[in-house]
Amino acid sequence: MTQIVNEEKNVNGQEFNFEKARLEVHKFGITGYKKHEQRIWEQERAIMLGAKPPKKEHMNYRAYQEKMKEKKAAKGADGEKEHKGDSLKKKKKEQKERKAKRKKSVPSIWPAGQVGKFRDGTLILQSHDIKKIKSSKVRK
Repeated sequence: MTQIVNEEKNVNGQEFNFEKARLEVHKFGITGYKKHEQRIWEQERAIMLGAKPPKKEHMNYRAYQEKMKEKKAAKGADGEKEHKGDSLKKKKKEQKERKAKRKKSVPSIWPAGQVGKFRDGTLILQSHDIKKIKSSKVRK
């Protein structure tokens, strides 16, 4: 029963499918181009419909390296013209960061009077710690 109703709609109303019409118009529009351009447009249409885009063309690695060097040189030349003073600011900032990152050494003589460092339960004295101890005994 439902098939009969659907067929009657198609025959009587001639249901209009916008998607098909759009694709037909696109196909017809492509015919106005040259063969090479038609292939390009067909490729784009296939991508639009869900096909995978073609892979990029292969480039020789040495040619690619030269291209990247030229690009870097052009970028470097532009960067130098615009910001000459920024390099000094960057250097100062890097120095501050290094100072902050640098591990602060533990003093050999603590305010409480401890000399040297304890490691694994033993007191470790360095040569300058021993000299300080000897010099303090002489004063007394």
